[in-house]
Amino acid sequence: MSSQLHAVVCEHAGRLGFCRTGFAALGASRTYERFGDWLACGHAAGMAYLRRHAALRADPRALAPWAKSVIVVAARYPSNPVPGSGISTYARGADYHDVLRAKLGRLAGALRECAGRPVRTRICVDSAPLLEREWAVRAGIGWRGRQNSIVNREFGCCLVLGEILVDLALPPAREIPDGCGNCRRCVDACPTGALGEDGFVDARRCRSYLTVEHQGAIPRELQPPLGAALFGCDCCTAVCPWNANGEEAVMPELREPPAGTPDAHAILAFSEADFERRFAGTAVCRTGLARLKRNARIALGNSVARDADAAET
Repeated sequence: MSSQLHAVVCEHAGRLGFCRTGFAALGASRTYERFGDWLACGHAAGMAYLRRHAALRADPRALAPWAKSVIVVAARYPSNPVPGSGISTYARGADYHDVLRAKLGRLAGALRECAGRPVRTRICVDSAPLLEREWAVRAGIGWRGRQNSIVNREFGCCLVLGEILVDLALPPAREIPDGCGNCRRCVDACPTGALGEDGFVDARRCRSYLTVEHQGAIPRELQPPLGAALFGCDCCTAVCPWNANGEEAVMPELREPPAGTPDAHAILAFSEADFERRFAGTAVCRTGLARLKRNARIALGNSVARDADAAET
């Protein structure tokens, strides 16, 4: 019966637009101690919520004591041909939190129907206290790259993840060996040095954190490295050689709308109503107009500075 459930889940997930599906038996986390070291180094910056619920990440059964397995899915979003400027490609389409949560609900329904009995489930998408990249590795979705994204040979590293904790014992996947080798393109491409040689990402220097999560003014010394970024970055994913694969597998809801995305000048002219009309239902809406305008002012200031430097040479 477990092999039949496995087949049904994979087939249904594919029809929902997920490019990869995997399974892992639940147990204690292997990377919880490393997560604690990352927190202790201060690399979480202002993301206090990561500290508040840190203990829950030691074992998914702290979230769902009845759970036996986790189903992990990956959805591909478009890679960025012009990384480090404008809005990150993962945020140009519909908000992946909402898209994945709805689709995982349908996937859980298909699982219950096939099981022929009530199945307890808990859906997790990004915000749940779960070390989701570890479970993606253990479920055979891919390996953890040097930029800390999950990388898959077929679908690259522009992936967002979702999970379903279930009270069924499902056959676990085989883990995929690391495919990064000696490549360090992502580390070298990071414009702020946020990717450490120790494998940690220092959010205090990360463009994505600074433009998306950071509240209040951005320190002046960190503004020039932000360049033209308005929301997110993509520099470390765009250079990944595995990312040449998988564009045809992009989930339709995550594609950029035909109208495109506004630039810094347009954003500064936005009213709250304009912002709501354009970004409702996207991840950008979570940041709010005030923060987006802050980023736009920095991006335009950096552009003026670059033009002045170019004129002097």
